[in-house]
Amino acid sequence: MVSQYQIANHLIDFSRNQIIRDQHSEHEFIQTLPPKTILVLTVLAKSPGQVISHEQLMNAVWQDTVVSPNSLQRCIAQLRKALGDDSKQQRIIKTHAKQGYSLELPVIFIQGSTSPATQAVTEHYELAKKSASNANQTTSIDFDYHKSAQQAAAQKNGGNLSKRIIWSVSLIILITIGVISLSSTSRDFSFNTLTPITSSDNLERNASYSPDGKFILFHRFDGLCDNNIWAKEVATAKEHKLTKTYGFYSDHSFTENGDKLAFMAKVTCGKNKKINKETSKKQNACWNLMTLDFAKALKQPQQPELIVSCDKGVLAKPVWFNNGNIAALNQQADRWQIVKFMPGAPSYVPLYTDNDKNYYHLIYSDKQEQLIAIAINSLNEHVIDLISLQGKLLSSHLIERPEILSPYQLIEPIIDPQQDQLLFSTGKRLFSLSFNGEIEQISTLNHNNLANIKMNYNGESIVTVQGVVDTDIAKVNLENLNNVNNLSLIKKQRTDHNQAVSFNQVHQPYPSIARSIAEDYDAQFQPAGELIAFISTRSGTRQLWIKNNNQLSQLTNFPIDTSISNFKWEPSGASIMLAANSQLFKVSLDKTVERIPLKFAVLKLFQWQENNDLLMSVRQAGQPQLIAYNLTLNRLTTLIQEEINWAVETELNQLIYLDGRYRFWIKTANKSQRIEKLKGQFGSSRFILENGNIYSINKHKQLWSYTPKTNIFQILGEMDKYTNFISDIKQSELLLTQIIAAKTEVVVLSNNID
Repeated sequence: MVSQYQIANHLIDFSRNQIIRDQHSEHEFIQTLPPKTILVLTVLAKSPGQVISHEQLMNAVWQDTVVSPNSLQRCIAQLRKALGDDSKQQRIIKTHAKQGYSLELPVIFIQGSTSPATQAVTEHYELAKKSASNANQTTSIDFDYHKSAQQAAAQKNGGNLSKRIIWSVSLIILITIGVISLSSTSRDFSFNTLTPITSSDNLERNASYSPDGKFILFHRFDGLCDNNIWAKEVATAKEHKLTKTYGFYSDHSFTENGDKLAFMAKVTCGKNKKINKETSKKQNACWNLMTLDFAKALKQPQQPELIVSCDKGVLAKPVWFNNGNIAALNQQADRWQIVKFMPGAPSYVPLYTDNDKNYYHLIYSDKQEQLIAIAINSLNEHVIDLISLQGKLLSSHLIERPEILSPYQLIEPIIDPQQDQLLFSTGKRLFSLSFNGEIEQISTLNHNNLANIKMNYNGESIVTVQGVVDTDIAKVNLENLNNVNNLSLIKKQRTDHNQAVSFNQVHQPYPSIARSIAEDYDAQFQPAGELIAFISTRSGTRQLWIKNNNQLSQLTNFPIDTSISNFKWEPSGASIMLAANSQLFKVSLDKTVERIPLKFAVLKLFQWQENNDLLMSVRQAGQPQLIAYNLTLNRLTTLIQEEINWAVETELNQLIYLDGRYRFWIKTANKSQRIEKLKGQFGSSRFILENGNIYSINKHKQLWSYTPKTNIFQILGEMDKYTNFISDIKQSELLLTQIIAAKTEVVVLSNNID
């Protein structure tokens, strides 16, 4: 039975979907490609030197499936890259314009190359062949091979050999389908039963199982940032506080035996007084790599141990190896690489880097004992790499997305314990991701906002958090805040409002312009108009809404799982530009939506200027940049090559921006300078430009203004502590987003077996 064939110095192993270059030499390199891609090559290999039409290839590879011609073109591009071919020279695979493709090199089919996988399904194939024979017909997957075989047998020389080759290739295809069929189970991914795990008044996030499934870990917050790590016993429902003091802890990972946790942390993001000044000064500047002894913490809360300080470089996504080492992502200049920390060593050492890639997600497979890394390459394509513990690249594949997923959306999957694949959720939909880079939607979940999922060791349940941060939009008169020592007007405004509202509005700090129990945020006045636009989840999905006096209307109708970053009005007020799922959309007031085709991810929109420039933060080749993009000229100008939280350009052509470390800068020409008057005044990730003045709130919830032209800074008033951020100012009116309630609970999703 044939499962392998040779093209030049490349061995194609059909049963494993692999192309092996220079086999058994020191330069051997194995590439695993998607099954459809290998099938395209096999169809071409059946008739080397002959032109196979687009229609023949599409019918052979995607029978009974409607796909775009781009799928075939993508397969050809992958094959050329794997075979070392060039799209210009076309030495191996040749394109025939408006006709098809041909394989230009001889093919040697290897007889007797039976793999264990093909042997396992021989019986399955024989039954299928017998069934087809009894029906006096062949299956469509044979590509009319029997007819070709009869014609070949009529020839004097090589007839029997050709017939054997044709039958062998047909057999390989049927076998591969059999392997896929047998590997696919009737496993239920619906997860239709939800069981609450916690029911506190706190905000809880970052839920996961312990390796043995006996505990569910989660982070319980004091407010919106400081948190402690907790564990809850599944059998007894007993809760254990694991960390001794509040900190700003990120998601965690376990060692294989469940003895220790690794996570990134700052000491605190609030005003916790229990942290000593020396520790706080050392650890509070950025994210540090920490560990915690889980077994000890179950008995008594422990203080996390600092393993690597971030002053040696920015770290993220720590994972444990079975041998006790820790791998993590490390940022050096404009590149994210993979590094390794060994216990007892003073620092980490490089493990793997690729100058063409920026890694953003890292997980460890205990089963394969290898790293799975997700990266963005220089063409803004997302890639999945398998890397050995010694730092050797084992395979690399482009991630092929279905049309329902944005091409630039980040993918942060988890390992499926039952099958050799990865899983990820976009909030409402569950997807599988193969190690070959293929994505498939496997279910639609019955519950919303379930983006961050973790799976039990047996793959039968998912732990996550569910809930919502209820935010409202308020409109406040700026004149009432002009005296920091006189807050009576503000208090009276709150009291008068609260006496007049219904019960579920009692806890609103300020009057809401359109009360709901969903997320309403980022309201902006229409330039030269009376409308107010804002983002809301009140219809069940995140959409753009318009308030016209007392009338509300939904302006967009994006599909489920759409994430809208933010938006900006056109200077004339005729339309709105918004960033959704890392793409750019122009929305007219008649509800017409136009996607602006860009070849990079759009993160945030900061300003839509009169000259039709969009000031925005984007991600190119995996790195955030501040750019100005002119819609009229389709011209991009890179302004700053680093992470920017917010930025505006003044009428004096001064660029004011807040960097990733929350420092305010002013840039004129090619020179950037810190704004001394604004040191320590951050408290929100954004600010507003109005009439040449900058407005924002600091961490003490004080509203301030700064005038770049005169370098004058002043405190305007004190906001309520539940004010999240201010989003717009028009004359004396201020729009802000306020937090009404913040409550998410840990839940477990499973399948109802009744």
